[in-house]
Amino acid sequence: MNIEFRTITQSDSIILNNLFHFYLYELSAYSMEDVSNEGKYEAEDISPYYRDDRLFPYLIMVDNKIAGFILVTSPPYVTDGIDYSVQELFLLPKYRGKGLGRAAALHIFKHHHGHYEISMFRNNPKAVKFWSALLSSLHIDAASDIGIIQISEHKLPTQTLRFVISNESLRLPTRIDCTLPL
Repeated sequence: MNIEFRTITQSDSIILNNLFHFYLYELSAYSMEDVSNEGKYEAEDISPYYRDDRLFPYLIMVDNKIAGFILVTSPPYVTDGIDYSVQELFLLPKYRGKGLGRAAALHIFKHHHGHYEISMFRNNPKAVKFWSALLSSLHIDAASDIGIIQISEHKLPTQTLRFVISNESLRLPTRIDCTLPL
């Protein structure tokens, strides 16, 4: 399996917008959001991802086919004292369970060192398990905070992980093994 992380550019905007609707559909199980009167999930304006060089959007490609995306932010789009936040990580269903999420996270960590913050819905057990297991497997200590986010009339519990990625704290494998279940 040949994995590539391709920076999303303006020419990829239709691809990202289309994939983002699949992502919102899946996230709705945890965000409790409803579709609009047109039967679509209302997407935020994601165009800054391919226009602002402080944002790092990547398409995840497997054997030259689109498998998903990972979107990373940096200041001023993150909390004070934080350098990077993985905002979204999405894989199409056929690519899950093959280690691509792990590979995507390792790609980000390899290229972006600093203080990280990753927030997720606590009622999304796959996300909570994924990030906790990944950081544990890499021997990275993470502070964990519980919070609440308001989406429409719903107050939803969140979990935020904060940790540091540096050359000293992270010894990345030279080859990413995608057979791992993460």
